[in-house]
Amino acid sequence: MAFNFERKEFPLLYVNQHSRAIVGWGASKMAGQECQMYGIKHALLVTTGLKGTGIVDEVEGVLKAADVAVTRFEGFTSNPKDYECKEGTKVYLEAGCDGIVSVGGGSAHDGGKGIRIMLTNDGPDTSLKDFTAFLDPHYTTRIPTYKVVNIPHVAINTTTGTGAEGTAFAIINDTDWVYKLILVVPGVAPSVGIDELAFMRCQPPNIVAWTGIDAFCHAMEPFIGRLNLPVSHATGLRAIKLLSENIREAYASPANDVAIENMAWAQFIASMSYNMGGGMGMVHGMAHMLSVIKDLHHGYTNAIMMLPVERFNAVACPQRFKEIGEAMGLDIHHMNPVQASDKTLDAIEQLRNDVGIPQVPLKEFDFSEADIEHTAKWAINDLSREANPRDITPEQIKEVMRSCI
Repeated sequence: MAFNFERKEFPLLYVNQHSRAIVGWGASKMAGQECQMYGIKHALLVTTGLKGTGIVDEVEGVLKAADVAVTRFEGFTSNPKDYECKEGTKVYLEAGCDGIVSVGGGSAHDGGKGIRIMLTNDGPDTSLKDFTAFLDPHYTTRIPTYKVVNIPHVAINTTTGTGAEGTAFAIINDTDWVYKLILVVPGVAPSVGIDELAFMRCQPPNIVAWTGIDAFCHAMEPFIGRLNLPVSHATGLRAIKLLSENIREAYASPANDVAIENMAWAQFIASMSYNMGGGMGMVHGMAHMLSVIKDLHHGYTNAIMMLPVERFNAVACPQRFKEIGEAMGLDIHHMNPVQASDKTLDAIEQLRNDVGIPQVPLKEFDFSEADIEHTAKWAINDLSREANPRDITPEQIKEVMRSCI
């Protein structure tokens, strides 16, 4: 038997770069200038539609005013699919585009990243499966074999949750495997992320809630995670504080400019927590499967899986949950970590409930025993498991999922 004589499980930590960003009221007015800077003369404008908001028309006008030609691709849906990336790649090539502008939330930005990976390789014939970040074999052994993505990408963000406008991951549904591919390819992060607060005020309340809880998970999971990255400890706590103080008001009234601005910053620095090297955990690992199997919104499935998974994890990191509770404003400094952890998890559940997301049983989505088996098969090799604070087996994944039925 070989022994590991290293003191730390992860003796080396890699701190990754986050995309450039422009955050503020009127930030979208910079889109044309940014395209010019990155040499985009004909942009494929990628979106899920944003019907009735006028946002896409507004962005197209800004681009055309800067002499950037535009071809629209509105073929992405929530949870972007492999075949949608293929169709978008065809449109890009047929139109003679030279860069991507994505407008929307994570689905639009990740879809744009998927197109760029395809364009860098074999075009519409590229299999995105080939770039999936699995734990076995470990994805880092394959990254040096990938072509670097150099196609420019301006990501204009309209939601307060995803962080995909600045991250080096693309999450694409594979319709064959029924699995969310986590694609980690050098250069795939957008050239610049633009967070337009005026567009974020157009979110309906349920999207504020779903994306906001997604951002909460982006802050919480790296903070409690076993990678133990100090960068994530700093950004995670600040994001948790901002989210817990503002998500209720932003949900109740998305037009509340103070709450929405704070949510915009919270989602941005929360995404830094995992993107810069903190990793995610099994809230995401299991929520990915619920989302892809039943085609549910990513943030919504995180909200459903958040408490069952973190109550499983809490025994491994009660002190971390105590710190989260203190960042949320709880008076728990006098409690021991285990007591404080319980109080914190109760407060997180209350926060989720207050923004209109009860603990919905999975039977409401016809989630079956076969779905549980499928979840365990894929989630155990999901990149998200690496940073989870507590060891977990396929059988324990099944137990957590069954507890949610």
